[in-house]
Amino acid sequence: MKRIAIYIFLFLISTASYSQVNDYLLDRGINYIYRVQFDSAQLQFTEFTKQNPDAPEGYFFQAMLEWWKINLDKNNESNDENFTNKVNKVLEVCDRILDKDDNDFRATFYKGGALGYRGLLKSIRESWLRAAEDGREALNLLDKAAELQPNNKDALLGIGIYNYFAEYVPDRYPVVKPLMLLFPRGDKVKGLLQIKEVAINSRFAKTEANYILAYLYINYEKNYSEAEAYSKKLFTEFSENAVFERFLYTSYIGLSRLIDAIDGWKKVLEKGANKQTGYDNKHTLREANYYIAVALFNMKRILEAEVYLKDCESINSEIDRNNESSFTANTFLLLGAYYDAKGNHGKAEDYYDKVLSMKDFNTHRQAELYKKNGYK
Repeated sequence: MKRIAIYIFLFLISTASYSQVNDYLLDRGINYIYRVQFDSAQLQFTEFTKQNPDAPEGYFFQAMLEWWKINLDKNNESNDENFTNKVNKVLEVCDRILDKDDNDFRATFYKGGALGYRGLLKSIRESWLRAAEDGREALNLLDKAAELQPNNKDALLGIGIYNYFAEYVPDRYPVVKPLMLLFPRGDKVKGLLQIKEVAINSRFAKTEANYILAYLYINYEKNYSEAEAYSKKLFTEFSENAVFERFLYTSYIGLSRLIDAIDGWKKVLEKGANKQTGYDNKHTLREANYYIAVALFNMKRILEAEVYLKDCESINSEIDRNNESSFTANTFLLLGAYYDAKGNHGKAEDYYDKVLSMKDFNTHRQAELYKKNGYK
């Protein structure tokens, strides 16, 4: 009996040590992702899958590594195929487990998560039907995972994101309204609360939940105080991450903390000039130039905005060659106001006419007023 007790004790110690080693590899790898140290992250996940070739976690976080490469520059499609291949590997491993036990929590959860992110990428690429197909299957799996382990907060992230967007997105993007008939109704308030719960109490998804909250408060809720709180927390911990830094300075613009915003966006331009990962792409550089110009206009330092507006106009001509965007429309509007401030109303009118010739990004009324009365 004593010998059996010793064996049980040794087994429990070895199991605990095994779990700690594996959690350590995953934790380190996840932190490396958010620090944009992708090679270091890959080493951790490779070691995990080497030790646990049949477990879904290592493959899932390798897919998340590829997702974050895309997330740093969503308009660059060069990594889409690599990400999709990684997701397919997650699905293969999870399906192998589910064929033996269709109630396996980990396989259900990670398959749902992988499909959810694949669907997200498809929505970014405006492949709405395929995004809806992945989204529906992902939601079913995550709902099942939440039933299998009600206390596991990681499983709540995808459900919370769905609840938020299922109410909000159809009104903003009418093209997806017919597809939403295939899904249950959303609840934006409930979704926010669920994501906040994940940000506080989840095992692996805390940082991702904080990132989602910062994104929602900037782009949808327009609550810049909340956006600043989440962005600052993220950027304080992961100061190498361009997404988190951009969120912070965008929230400064919303809060009219204009000096802080200008100082911050200038740092973004410096990092871009130094080819730092995540900063050295045209969309980030355009964003930085545009928001510096906006801040200078709001501070009545209009003539100082010229270099940033010209850089923004140049980048717009490369990015938006065949597609109009709100950035281009608003840049033209500011350039018109700039030339008005210089006393060149003829050139200002040229820019106002460019705005009026484009799709209305809530810019036509302002352009018409400036064209009629001049910028004051």
